[in-house]
Amino acid sequence: MTASTSKTIASNGHCNGTSRHGAGRLIVMSNRAPIRIVSEHGRERVEPTVGGVGSTFLRLLERHGGTWIAWSGGPRSPAPLTMPPGGEPRFRIMFAPLGEQDISDYYYGMCNRALWPLMHLMIPRSHFSRQHWQRYERVNRRFAEIAAREAVPGDLLWVQDFHLALVPQYVRERRADLPIGIFWHVPFPPEQLLRILPWREEFLAGMLGADLIGFHTRSYATHFLNCCEGVMGLRVDRERGEVTIGARRVRVGAFPLGIPADFFAGLAASDRVRARVARIRRAIATPIMILGVDRLDYTKGILERIRGFERFLEQHPQWRRRVTLALIAVPSRTKVGDYAILKRELDELVGNVVGRYSSEGWTPLRYLYTQFGAEELVAYYAAADIALLTPLRDGMNLVAKEFVASQVGDRASVLILSEFAGAAEELSEALLVNPYSVDQLADRIYQAVEMPPAERARRLGAMREKVHANNLKRWSGSFLDALDAAAGARLDDAVETRA
Repeated sequence: MTASTSKTIASNGHCNGTSRHGAGRLIVMSNRAPIRIVSEHGRERVEPTVGGVGSTFLRLLERHGGTWIAWSGGPRSPAPLTMPPGGEPRFRIMFAPLGEQDISDYYYGMCNRALWPLMHLMIPRSHFSRQHWQRYERVNRRFAEIAAREAVPGDLLWVQDFHLALVPQYVRERRADLPIGIFWHVPFPPEQLLRILPWREEFLAGMLGADLIGFHTRSYATHFLNCCEGVMGLRVDRERGEVTIGARRVRVGAFPLGIPADFFAGLAASDRVRARVARIRRAIATPIMILGVDRLDYTKGILERIRGFERFLEQHPQWRRRVTLALIAVPSRTKVGDYAILKRELDELVGNVVGRYSSEGWTPLRYLYTQFGAEELVAYYAAADIALLTPLRDGMNLVAKEFVASQVGDRASVLILSEFAGAAEELSEALLVNPYSVDQLADRIYQAVEMPPAERARRLGAMREKVHANNLKRWSGSFLDALDAAAGARLDDAVETRA
């Protein structure tokens, strides 16, 4: 790759060079593996976990070969798996060994009680412990050591998310030859809030071991660049999206995460899902069905959403017995105290709303605390007239995109979306809302139920085009192309420096 073809990554995350990543293996690193090992009758079998991102990486590894390095999800560290099971070997899954104390301090401590709330601007929920940080460093080094041993010249290393923020630097110390990229699946906070992290410089330095750092949105990338300049005192080129650290330039860009849109559209159009949709609508038994789907997490604004719906019923009594809110809350992090408290608050609030407004066989709110499979979830998407997705802060919110992709045929549903979700930058035709305002939530629900069919169709059609254009395949390809270009530029710079 010449300097002229590898110097620039455009502001939307695309590279202006010729891709070489098709020739090399791929090393993917994440906190959790995309599979689970199920024991039945003394034998073990491998099952993929539900999730489009994991499935995409599995397909990439089948094409390129390589290794997925992850934690197994428990204290047991299985032997490496050859994938796909029962087929021609294409890649391996290796499990980083984590003991009980690692899981307690690194995962439940540093990741879930410090970094997760900090990234989502929930500062009062952030708890910092030196013991947790030191364990976080050790676990990140363990992951890095495995990658450094496993990688061969020509491989690309793609690190996923905040659990492994220090891995790029630790791998760089051992394998300066490797192209290293990291993608940030959650929001990135502004400088003033990142400064709360006691180990902010070490944290940023860890990420800056990469050649390329990707975020969902331009605003997150801007926050990161500001932190590099303000916290680290580094030279930042905002026009080019570059940070200079020592003799290296690190590229920073926005790569909005897509979904496998055709998969969701195809599933929604299938006979099995259409039959489920009919059953759901008969059970709801009101002209309008509003849907909320989230993991049970304090960042998702679930309590605020219910209060907004309650205010809508207060202000517009003519819509009572004509609207039902179906609320799906997926169990999450049940061992963390904040989540147990949230579950109790949610149960109480749901009970209050149901008790206050139920009448003549009508229940205003159907609350489902469970994990759904893909078919049943898509059936709820397809059955809904309105999606009410109102996180207080969210890296992207793929549920919004999945909902849009699942509207097929002559469906013209409405999406109400938090302005603090990353998807709001793309899905601007949604009814955007400030989830902290109960009155604004109520107003948006009223606007949605009263919206003329032509406006519904126009808004949905525009969003559907965007979701299908920026799909999961395009996202992964654009990131790998950009990583290839960034690594090529580093090599070119090294040659020029020696000359």
